[in-house]
Amino acid sequence: MILSSFIHVEMNILMVVGISIILGFIAGFLFKKINIPEAVGMILMGVFLGESVLGFLSYNFIESVKPLIDLALAFIGLGIGTELKFDLIGKLKKSIFFILIFESLGAFTLVTLGVFILTHKLYIALVFGALAVSTAPAATAKVLWDYGAKGDLTTTIFSIIALDDIVAIIVYAFAFSYAESVILDGKTVLIEILLSSLLHIAGSIVLGLVTGAMMVILFNKIEEITRVLWLIFICVIAISGVAETMGFSLILTNVIAGIVFTNFSNSNEKIFYLIREATYPLVVLFFVLIGGKLRLDYLPHIGLIGLTYLIMRFAGKFSGVAVGSHVSKSSARIKKYLGFCLLTQGGLAIGLATSFYYNLATLSEVGYHLGTLVLNTIVATTLIVEILGPIFVKYAITKTGEIYKKPPT
Repeated sequence: MILSSFIHVEMNILMVVGISIILGFIAGFLFKKINIPEAVGMILMGVFLGESVLGFLSYNFIESVKPLIDLALAFIGLGIGTELKFDLIGKLKKSIFFILIFESLGAFTLVTLGVFILTHKLYIALVFGALAVSTAPAATAKVLWDYGAKGDLTTTIFSIIALDDIVAIIVYAFAFSYAESVILDGKTVLIEILLSSLLHIAGSIVLGLVTGAMMVILFNKIEEITRVLWLIFICVIAISGVAETMGFSLILTNVIAGIVFTNFSNSNEKIFYLIREATYPLVVLFFVLIGGKLRLDYLPHIGLIGLTYLIMRFAGKFSGVAVGSHVSKSSARIKKYLGFCLLTQGGLAIGLATSFYYNLATLSEVGYHLGTLVLNTIVATTLIVEILGPIFVKYAITKTGEIYKKPPT
């Protein structure tokens, strides 16, 4: 596009970032005024600024500022971890465990079954089933923080979205290995892939524990709040760099650090509120850039498999929550409304689909077509659930009366 070419010749990175944050903030503000979560407005602004419409945010530019996206995701992970206080999740641990198992199993089973009925190919069905397990934490957490949500449903949501990705990565390792073995006529490296996934998860947890412990030790010796904030920012940046270098999960590492920090330090709610406020421009940029990466031209590729994926994933999450809530004797409002809060998908699903495409595209023509099908479908469906998901989350916390707008003082 001529406009896109002109913009990127005349404007430097900081100018594009600044304009994106300003426009994202305005979009979020306007959407909140009409009772739609800010995240939806920011994502849609990103779609408008992206190559699908205006061309202001090119894919190359978004890739060039990936460290900012990663840093925003790191702070979101830290924030999720700080919400998981032992005294709050202690009474819910049974329901969290059973709901996590059944909602993951529900999404995986129903999507696998639906895609298998359409394609009659188990390896394709298993890949889509595995990708259906993950839940995007960023958009969900943003809504909960914006509305100051508190209560059993909110605690359960934070717990589930923090753990969902672990389950998704493990299930995906099996599905990918099986698909690869079929394409390569039975050759498989299942053990290697599974061990690699487990090592990355274990490494993320260990790194998060060590960093969280360091934060606690330093925090308990410092009284000035500004220095505390500096400490937290430095630790998050450092831990994120190490996690990326080692191939660990960026968000899981920071979630673990946040859990340790909130449960073993002398911190209070005001500290975490200030962190969220200080990183707000970064989070705005994150959602705008995520929107910029979502491509409208992928929507025509959604097809029957994409619709099946969406419907079966919704059904799997809802039915899994219902069964898990029943088995664990959870409250009626968790059973009724939690499913609405687990519908978003984002970075992990797209990341796994992209990895799947690149790993299989070079193996054979079958691998190339399968990888293209998976990637196109996941990107298209992600655009839909990233927009609808936050609206459903707000609906759930409104119906359960867990909105508490007044910030801590």
